[in-house]
Amino acid sequence: MSVTEDEVRRIAALARIRLDSEELERLRGELNGILDHVESLLEVDVSEVEAQEHPAPASDREPSSPSGPGRSEGMLPPDPLTPGAPGDQAPEWSEGFFLVTRLPGLDEDGP
Repeated sequence: MSVTEDEVRRIAALARIRLDSEELERLRGELNGILDHVESLLEVDVSEVEAQEHPAPASDREPSSPSGPGRSEGMLPPDPLTPGAPGDQAPEWSEGFFLVTRLPGLDEDGP
């Protein structure tokens, strides 16, 4: 599969970019390289690979505690909104959120 010069012009027009003849030919080569790579991926036999909904196990994506599974072992980066990260500076925690002082003038009753 390859992209023609007219197809590159059409893609450029849809993207609202102007290409001179040199840029058009360079982009055509890049697009053809991408399509060649996709074709090579289509040749890979994946018939024995089990389908997955997500590349990471659900236990690593859905933490059951503020630190989450795998975090203590250093497998995952720390969650920035849990105690131990910027939350150490928070005055108070409630249900996974840190509470801050209400700003004057934002009260429901007005200033």
